[in-house]
Amino acid sequence: MDRVNGNRVAVPVWVAQDDMADMIAYELRQMGKEPILYRFYEPVPEHIDVLFTFGPYDKVLPMWQRVSSRDHGLRPIVAHWNTEGMPDIRIPYWVVRQLGLIRSWLGRVSYANNRLSRILSFIRTKNWAAHRFSRYRYTGDYEYGYRKGWLHVLADSSLIYCKIRSQGGLPTLYAPWGGSSILYEEMNLERDIDVLWIGKRGSARRSQILDQVVRELKPHGVRIHIADNVENPFIFNGERTEYLNRSKITLNITRTWYDDNFSRFVLAAPNRSLIVSEPVLQHCREFEKGVHFVEAQIPDLAKTILYYLENQQERQRIVEEAYNLVTRDLLFAHSLNRILAEVEKARANR
Repeated sequence: MDRVNGNRVAVPVWVAQDDMADMIAYELRQMGKEPILYRFYEPVPEHIDVLFTFGPYDKVLPMWQRVSSRDHGLRPIVAHWNTEGMPDIRIPYWVVRQLGLIRSWLGRVSYANNRLSRILSFIRTKNWAAHRFSRYRYTGDYEYGYRKGWLHVLADSSLIYCKIRSQGGLPTLYAPWGGSSILYEEMNLERDIDVLWIGKRGSARRSQILDQVVRELKPHGVRIHIADNVENPFIFNGERTEYLNRSKITLNITRTWYDDNFSRFVLAAPNRSLIVSEPVLQHCREFEKGVHFVEAQIPDLAKTILYYLENQQERQRIVEEAYNLVTRDLLFAHSLNRILAEVEKARANR
């Protein structure tokens, strides 16, 4: 076991089909590291050098707290890669921070085993603290964990969120989503799906826009596949790669107007499916509209899709630019390496 080079990296698995955990583990192996996957509700493995959390898709603070109680020589460096959204970015960060710390406190009360938690047991009974205001919880947990010394490195897939947090006093590293060979394959399949939607609808806004686009496209005989676990099941791993290889266009709609939704870009682009998106903020500066993806106002999404279905040469030009970006320059491994470099700095300064 090489404790000096930080080779043993524990990575939580949040859900049964956890593509992100699989991708992190795969890329860590390519770097010569030893990833150790564990279910998030299980104890964090012993004798590790790094606890590498991401998301989060459930409570992450208890993991950081528990490993912080280990003997100093056995305590891992804790790094977290945020891939989730923030509260409305128009709200001043000092307000978001204070509300986040309150929300984080409520979350800690809900799993603490003390008198206060028993007095406020109604929070656990109603499960209120577990399922509401999650974006505030993430913010509060990061602030609290950093202040307590439980969290050593915080990264974010969004450049915008990085700037907001860093300017607010919480150092945050920009680590965008990138391409990974685990995400794509050259299948040479017929592109018999015109438009593909993958993932949860997630919000009334996104669902309404998706339904509107589908309604406008259907009269034109456009072949659409909706993998939202309602109309059709979710698709993962190799099955998702196959669908992307069959799709001419992948539609991108965000849950809120300001969300970072570029994970969908790095799924579609390396499989040569054109990304047509509503207007998005520059969370990932590497993707340029008109070069790597097509952007259209919401009322124009269906019309834009029809245009690129009819104009294959223009579609192919953008597809190839996006493919080259995520298979050569914007790589998942590059971001992972940047985070691990910060881990080593934290280890040296401890």
